[in-house]
Amino acid sequence: MLVLPHPHLPLQASKGAGLRARALQAYLLELRAALQPYAPIPPVHLLVLDEPDWKARTRHPYGFPFQRTSLREGLYIFVPARYPERLLWRLREALVLAGKRLGEPLGQVEAFLDINLGHEYAHAVAVAWGLRVRVRWVDEFLANYLFLLALQKARPELYPEARRWGRWLAALAPSQPSLGSYEARARTLADQLWFQGRFTTEAADLVEARGDELLRGLLAAAPLSRSTVHRLLVSLEPSLRAWFAGFAPKRRGGV
Repeated sequence: MLVLPHPHLPLQASKGAGLRARALQAYLLELRAALQPYAPIPPVHLLVLDEPDWKARTRHPYGFPFQRTSLREGLYIFVPARYPERLLWRLREALVLAGKRLGEPLGQVEAFLDINLGHEYAHAVAVAWGLRVRVRWVDEFLANYLFLLALQKARPELYPEARRWGRWLAALAPSQPSLGSYEARARTLADQLWFQGRFTTEAADLVEARGDELLRGLLAAAPLSRSTVHRLLVSLEPSLRAWFAGFAPKRRGGV
């Protein structure tokens, strides 16, 4: 196991994953540099693991990057040393319909997953800043917003690619498009991807139209409360009201 101490992004990597781990660490440090001026960010541990090392540390299925975050126990991001082919196949299969609708060729799924690692880092930052409310759709939307805000500042050449993937995901056809279903129901992979696409495209619209205004308002109100976060978001960004309405269940008969 490769262990590299770092004041901001300590790194652990399985044997043979050192080069990939250092590249991902450098990428996340660029995003950190874009976000750190807003508020302090504690260390976030990056673990780039092969399947045996992964299974020795977590019960989370091997493949998708994820974060395990707690201010008391620490902030951790788990990334596979190599994306398993079964995961890449599932993603390509889910995105076939979106490709037909958009008439565009699918990009490299592996590259998308690596870029989107910034989303997991943004979750850790949100926890550190008191922005997590444990309402799943709010937490996912805000992580996308923080990620895209940082990406536009730190790696502007990657920003259009992240936005393009958001458009692809939003072109999928969900079985249950309401925010309530996102919270409560078991969802297919296509459903999960569609919600992420919607969150990404709306967050990108806000970043491009209003920059960091929403973030500054959220930090002024932190720590956020799940009982008032919806009202806070609408007060800070009134355009979100219409966006929320787009998730409302459709009445039968089109009424």
